Amino acid sequence: MNPSISFMARCCGLFFILLCFGTVASGQSNADCISALDICEKKKLSISSAGGEGSNRTEADFIACFMSSENKGQAEENSTWIKFDIAESGTLSFTITPHKEGDDLDFVVYRSIDGSCKNMKIVRCNAAGDPSDWASHSKCLGKTGLRNGESDSSEDAGCNDSDDNAWLAPLNVLKGEKYILLVSNVTTRGPGFDIEFGGTALLPCEKKKPVATVTPKPTKPKPKPTPAIVSKPAPEQIGGRKVEVGEEIKVKNRKIKIRLWDSQVQDGDIISIYLDDRKVIDRIYLTLKPQEFDIELPAGKEHYLTVYADDFGKAEPNTAMVLIFDGIKEQTIDLVAGRSKQESVKIIAE
Repeated sequence: MNPSISFMARCCGLFFILLCFGTVASGQSNADCISALDICEKKKLSISSAGGEGSNRTEADFIACFMSSENKGQAEENSTWIKFDIAESGTLSFTITPHKEGDDLDFVVYRSIDGSCKNMKIVRCNAAGDPSDWASHSKCLGKTGLRNGESDSSEDAGCNDSDDNAWLAPLNVLKGEKYILLVSNVTTRGPGFDIEFGGTALLPCEKKKPVATVTPKPTKPKPKPTPAIVSKPAPEQIGGRKVEVGEEIKVKNRKIKIRLWDSQVQDGDIISIYLDDRKVIDRIYLTLKPQEFDIELPAGKEHYLTVYADDFGKAEPNTAMVLIFDGIKEQTIDLVAGRSKQESVKIIAE
């Protein structure tokens, strides 16, 4: 066989394999935040190699979950940066798989206020890990990322606590938000990783699946409905801050339990809870561990539960995860409280 033809055949074969596998990129060209790999859909991505920290070696200094590591807060080591925008609200998860067994891959997820690398807030931080020769049995090595069933938003360096592992809770993301992901191979220079995104949120190049239409069957005329109860208006403001009603939930009982915790990184947030215009929970410090309270809804079909920010801690806004349990069903809402407006959930007592 002609040697040149044989070489071309091998090259075409290799190209075909990479095309079938998914998008392939080199982590070295994306080793700085400013040169982050921009993705627009949740398909499998393969980073062929990761070596070095790029030109800017101070852009991931003093990261909280890395402070107890040997690097003393430096999260960037053999780094790869990836950025993406949210086109439709929903949940976001991902799985990172190292190419070399035993490599410890850590990551930080930032929400960028304006899409740049200068105005970012950490929303997930994972520095958990173990020595590479423990790979066969360590729960803090191997695959890592955000997955359903997890509740932590941060894991400190090491694998010291009994409930430590390599996973954090998925994100609840909103349309228009911008995110930047840093992945670091803290074990060795060279090997890359695969990353696959999931969840209900959509990125800009993805489309909503069409909803199948079903032709309704003819039905008998229904009796005239009883006049609806006039809706109770939400409070326009609390403490001088505008109240913005987002989600709506229904409960079967008036006696409900609510659990509150910080939905992002624990940073000193203090909140109060209002039911309509009455304060029912006064100044609680949000932690990653849920705190439970009993509340009885007063007479009336509709009520509004609002999170009010008393102290913003280290960074704005306050982000509170609220779980409402009516004795039958648990319903979870992510509420945000800022300086100008507070988010509220409408509760309908059935």
